[in-house]
Amino acid sequence: MVINDTMMPVIRLEDNYEDVLEKASSGLGIGSLDLSRRTGIAVGPLKALFRGEFHEENAFAAAKALGLHGPSLVKLGKEPFRPEPVRLEGLIGYNTPHPVPGYEEMTVNSYLVYDQGARVAVAFDAGTNVDGMLEDINRLEVTLETVLLTHTHGDHIQALGRLLDKTGNPPFYVNDRESISKARTFTAGKIFTVGPLTIETRLTHGHSPGGTTFLIEGLSRPVAIVGDSLFCCSQGGARGSYQLALENNRKHILSLPDETVLCPGHGPMTSVAEEKAHNPFFPEFKKNWGHLGG
Repeated sequence: MVINDTMMPVIRLEDNYEDVLEKASSGLGIGSLDLSRRTGIAVGPLKALFRGEFHEENAFAAAKALGLHGPSLVKLGKEPFRPEPVRLEGLIGYNTPHPVPGYEEMTVNSYLVYDQGARVAVAFDAGTNVDGMLEDINRLEVTLETVLLTHTHGDHIQALGRLLDKTGNPPFYVNDRESISKARTFTAGKIFTVGPLTIETRLTHGHSPGGTTFLIEGLSRPVAIVGDSLFCCSQGGARGSYQLALENNRKHILSLPDETVLCPGHGPMTSVAEEKAHNPFFPEFKKNWGHLGG
């Protein structure tokens, strides 16, 4: 599935409200008994809530106890937020099936950023199928100069070998905190240049040791390829590094200009402004924090 300026399929959110609750509770190390004491909700109804049996008041109370924005979580439970479609010349996204059995409802994203005047392109991750990306590289008559990896989890690099083989084996890079055979490494802060495009690297680890956000300048809007650091209305799982993931997302992603397009590893593209307004993990950006449904 291709995401570009002529075809904008609806991609489901990576996480439902119960996934957000689970990521927060596991990240904080708060189990059902502890959460029951904090909220006054019996364990049975709490477990039902975490199974996806939505209950507005319980969801709000659990969110508050976990440091989440209650109104945003409640809205996510009632009707998932749909971000504004992204139509940006020079940016194409690809949505491919998740490779692990039992996760058929999930998909994984990869991206191609290009400058048609200079006839150059850069790929970010490869997902599980690069047929669409290869077709677009040929259609646009651009040369794939390099491949940049947000991290090395298998669903993001499954089709990497085929992408490299079919494009003349361009160099590919990963943060030096992670490793993959034949990859070149970089330290966060490195700037890549591809034609007129400049790509700043920011370490947004937590979900993975070398998780990297790539900030791209040179298109009509700033674009950040964020991998699994941040999702629309959620963020990547970070058990054991939860507070670090939150802080990195605040410091290196949500500090970007509001109009910045965010390209996550799963789920739909979004923007800094939309995540400040709707992502439950970041209550500090919201108004009316204390009011149910506000």
